[in-house]
Amino acid sequence: MTAVLYRTTPIAIDPIARPSARRVVRSHAPAARRAVASPRPTAATYRRRRAVVGTMLAALVAVGLVTAHDVLAGSGGVPASAAVSLPAQARAHVVAEAGDTLWSIASAHHGEASITRYVDALVDLNGGATIQAGQEVVLP
Repeated sequence: MTAVLYRTTPIAIDPIARPSARRVVRSHAPAARRAVASPRPTAATYRRRRAVVGTMLAALVAVGLVTAHDVLAGSGGVPASAAVSLPAQARAHVVAEAGDTLWSIASAHHGEASITRYVDALVDLNGGATIQAGQEVVLP
């Protein structure tokens, strides 16, 4: 690779002309032509360049493979498919009798769960904290 540099310099400024009428005269011919020779890269330089390009190419291929795997198989590693739908479980329910409250129903059915969490779940499932006699109360 050879680089050639051209240098242009201002030739003269007319000293006699008024300052507003002065103009710069430039020459378009190169003042000096010098060829700057660059040393030829060594074999070690070529090996390093090839190693860098090879590493970058390998990284690009690896990123492409990982992206393709994630697109095709998803993050879970299982090929993309429709989710398996399970039949809805029928919830247990009780019929409220006169004088029942959600707290009394929770105390009878809460099992190992905390009674306060069980009452909160009853409120969420049954649309509020009030129940009426004869109403079916859904149990969590």
